Amino acid sequence: MKTGALAALILALLLLGGAAWAGSLVDHVPIQIGSDYEFTPENGVVAGSGTVDDPYVIAGWRIDAGYDDYGVRIHRTTRCFVIRGLEISGAKKAGIFLSYVQNGLVEECRLVGNWVGIALNFSSHNRISNCALRSNTDGVHLYFSWANQILSSTFDRNDTALYFDASNENDIVGNTFSGSAMGVFLDLGSQENLLYRNAFLDNLHNAHTVSPNHWDYKGAGNYWFDYVGIDANGDKIGDSPYVLSSDGDQDSFPLFSLP
Repeated sequence: MKTGALAALILALLLLGGAAWAGSLVDHVPIQIGSDYEFTPENGVVAGSGTVDDPYVIAGWRIDAGYDDYGVRIHRTTRCFVIRGLEISGAKKAGIFLSYVQNGLVEECRLVGNWVGIALNFSSHNRISNCALRSNTDGVHLYFSWANQILSSTFDRNDTALYFDASNENDIVGNTFSGSAMGVFLDLGSQENLLYRNAFLDNLHNAHTVSPNHWDYKGAGNYWFDYVGIDANGDKIGDSPYVLSSDGDQDSFPLFSLP
């Protein structure tokens, strides 16, 4: 099938909704985009013009990176884009690598068996949502990145589910971190990140932080499977904080049931 016809097919499936095309992924080679001019059908773009109201859409592909460095790499672009419904495995460095970019959305993607599932490098104002990240060394890794959002995603059996290096003021909300050696690791001065309404389940270590971060918001914290406090008044909030570091980081309102 020619590239234009294939792109039209994928776009038609997208218009029918995510469930329609999620089981009908099409194999694609790894994608490398290094400028605004490389958002092309050959690079997996099936729709859009790159504006806020009409972002480029890369969707519906299955990428076996085959030990290439990346499944999708987008570097130094300024246009708005959406990466949706991709399944990526086998990347030697990262399944999805966003570097020096803004205004990107990664949603409903499945990252399995990569070194890093999704990496953000010197990037801001991007959103990762409703993704599944399993059996990667790191599920999501942020390097010197700020003001991003990680929402409603599942992290299962990664070595480290979420790893921040010198990354500040990011929002991590509504995720599940399970079965990992480390749930959330905030390193190299990562601070002022907001984490709440997440579930930490059966991790060897739930979280590590050194610098100050925020683990609750407006009276709601996170669910910690190893929390040993009580809920005497039945408000579904633990009566004592869940302590994360000796320097004072704590979840003051640990959830008593799954969010």
